[in-house]
Amino acid sequence: MKGDVRSNGPSPRVLPLLLIGYAAFYFCRANVEPALNLLSIEHGYDNEKTGAVMALALSAYAAGKLVLGPLADFVGGKKTLVLFLVLTAIVSFTIAALDAPVRFGAASGLAVIGGLVVLNRFVQAGGWGGLVDVVGHTYPARQRGSVMGILSTSYDIGNVVTLIGCAGLVHLGFGWRALFVVNPSLVVVVAVLVFTLLPNPGHTSTKEESEPKEAEDEPKEGFVKVLARLARQPAFWFAVALSFLLTFVRAGFMSWTPRFLYEVSKATGSSSAVSGSIAKSAFFGVAGMIGSVVTGRISDRFGPGRRTPVMAASLALCFISVLVLAHGGVTDPILATIGVGASGLFLLGPYSLLAGAVSLDVAGKRGGATAAGIIDAVGYVGASLAAFVLGSVSKRQGWTAAFDVVAGVTFLALLS
Repeated sequence: MKGDVRSNGPSPRVLPLLLIGYAAFYFCRANVEPALNLLSIEHGYDNEKTGAVMALALSAYAAGKLVLGPLADFVGGKKTLVLFLVLTAIVSFTIAALDAPVRFGAASGLAVIGGLVVLNRFVQAGGWGGLVDVVGHTYPARQRGSVMGILSTSYDIGNVVTLIGCAGLVHLGFGWRALFVVNPSLVVVVAVLVFTLLPNPGHTSTKEESEPKEAEDEPKEGFVKVLARLARQPAFWFAVALSFLLTFVRAGFMSWTPRFLYEVSKATGSSSAVSGSIAKSAFFGVAGMIGSVVTGRISDRFGPGRRTPVMAASLALCFISVLVLAHGGVTDPILATIGVGASGLFLLGPYSLLAGAVSLDVAGKRGGATAAGIIDAVGYVGASLAAFVLGSVSKRQGWTAAFDVVAGVTFLALLS
């Protein structure tokens, strides 16, 4: 019909704005591990103490996925995305303003920082549901693997940009508090851009005859009905179980790669072990971006509901990469970085499909945010275990044992 914006397809602004919008959450997320590493060096915190903070934060993120994840299905994706960008910036500014180790002492200061880090991760849990809701109401099913593959690089873009920025700040002589001032300032800018420029979901979608019947004028399902519909689908439970395993592996790398590379670099006598390890850890995300885009694109060729073979092949290669890190006698920082990057290349493609294209395959546009929230919530239970377990194992038995644990979990994911 003349004048109907749907005939023109999705606005070209949607994809880049969603990409930048979700990447911005990492400005106030991926700064935490480098900051804790700096605090550990300054105040003597060990891996178990900082690992406990990260484990609690990831548990809060899992709880937030259940509580806040479905919000976008009922409030709207754009509103949800902007709201939680603003809230994470506020919490991050508070961490810097308190300067807890100086104000309360080393032990109490870690507890205060840890509490705010936990709150920050809870707040951030609502953001992904907003993105999924916008995609579900904007893009047809036949494009969602490719679209979500591209948008899933937001994890890695945000992570990489944040780590490089943090490394630069540390290299220039700034302390850990700068990571909680500069980063949330950027988040505020992004929130304004998304609020101002992102079209409202539902007004730019493209209809296609092959999609399930989900007309815009149908009444929305209630939360209980969405849950009941999801619970009847075996594919949903498969995605939930796989999310637990893959998020354990991803969180293990995200949480401990900066520390692992720091210890490898320090053992070689590197003069820039701190800033260099932060920068090198970004290669996990750089490689993951390639994996997410390629895996999403290939999975669209198989079609919705038939993405498993692509995921299995990628996970098999990830398993091999982790085994090399565990038993390859890696002592050179460059080789260690290559091993971490290879793991990211083959892990993040399957991981990104679960809470993106797979969630929309299972739930459709009505309930996509709810499905993604539950799948992610269970995944981050695994992530919280990874942060603590791998911190404890690496402290007591070394990095070989820690990577053996990661390899074992990857193998379980491959078997499933």
